[in-house]
Amino acid sequence: MADQIVVVSLVVAVIAIAFTALNWWESRKARRLLETMVRSLPFVTNRRRRPSKKPKAFVPAAPDPVKVAAEERRRLRLELEKQKLQWRQNKDIAKAIGWFLDRMSEDGEAEDEDL
Repeated sequence: MADQIVVVSLVVAVIAIAFTALNWWESRKARRLLETMVRSLPFVTNRRRRPSKKPKAFVPAAPDPVKVAAEERRRLRLELEKQKLQWRQNKDIAKAIGWFLDRMSEDGEAEDEDL
C-alpha cells in the first residue's frame, strides 16, 4: 500500500514538473515573439508615415449598408414615437373636451331642474 502511494505521488510530481516546464517554455517563446514584434514596430510605422508619391483622387466613400439600415430604423422609430405622442395629446384633448361638455350638460340640467 505504501509503495503504491509513493509511486502515485512520484507520477503526479513528474506530471507537474513536465507541465511547469512546458508552461515555462511557451512563455519564453511568447516573450521572444513579443520582443520581435516590438523591434519591428518602428519599421511598420515608418512605412505608413511616408507620403505617397502620387496624389490620390478624392473618391467619396460609399455608405455602409448596415449603417444606412440602422439609421433608417432609428429614424422610423423616432417618427413612430412622435406619432404616438401626437396621438396621446389628441386623445387627452378629446377627453378634456368630453369632460367639459359633460360638465356643461350637467350644469344645464341642474339649472333646468331649479326652474
